[in-house]
Amino acid sequence: MLSSTAAATVSSIVIHPMRALLLAMPLLLGLPVVALAQPVDPSDGLVLDAARYRAVIGVPPAPGSAALADDLAVLRWNQRARYPAAVAHTWQFLYRNISAFDAAVGSDLSKTSPQLFKGLPLFLKRIDAVNDALKDVIARPRPFVSDPSLKPCLPLEKTFSYPSGHAAWYATASLLLADLLPERRERLLEVGQQGGYVRTYCLVHYPSDVLASQRLAAAISRDVIASPQWQAFKQQLRPELDKLLMPPPAGLPLLSD
Repeated sequence: MLSSTAAATVSSIVIHPMRALLLAMPLLLGLPVVALAQPVDPSDGLVLDAARYRAVIGVPPAPGSAALADDLAVLRWNQRARYPAAVAHTWQFLYRNISAFDAAVGSDLSKTSPQLFKGLPLFLKRIDAVNDALKDVIARPRPFVSDPSLKPCLPLEKTFSYPSGHAAWYATASLLLADLLPERRERLLEVGQQGGYVRTYCLVHYPSDVLASQRLAAAISRDVIASPQWQAFKQQLRPELDKLLMPPPAGLPLLSD
């Protein structure tokens, strides 16, 4: 016998009669019940060990060092010199979105290459995990935490600073896209760099955070590209990649600085 709680729970579950009939139809007809296919993760099985990349990123500048003084000089100059149009441009990179590379490619990636649009973020998610693990080990405070006189022009972040997650994501995404579309390599890498530089321009990261992320991106992208998971994914994308290289009638757009 059901308890009063369980009975109440069961009684609260209401299934529309027509839906119930549709769900039961295979059993009524004696047909086998086939489970719905789950989305395939092209990065499944790819192992990226954060410890392997610890030496690649190095260590942040020590307190009181000349390197830290250089970091702070860049941030203070950015704070004095920034202007509204440039600040507005930084907000285009607020989210880690593959669509940020549309102009560099000259196509709407979500429509022209849906497999790429859905699959590439799954590789980048694994790279994010590596970056986050390294951040937690190094535990460098954000510049605006260490120096309250710095006023960021992007939303404040609560995570640690070194290396920059945004910078690593954009740099790695650009390198992986460049492997797929070498004809657009320079344009893709330009956008990838911008995705990191805006973090320094708006004072949410030190310049050394971004440079460490670029080193991480170079190393980790090589490992991803060499993996059987990436090579299989690249092969699956062949039909879509040719379409991506068809520019708009007016030609490829200029990229903003």
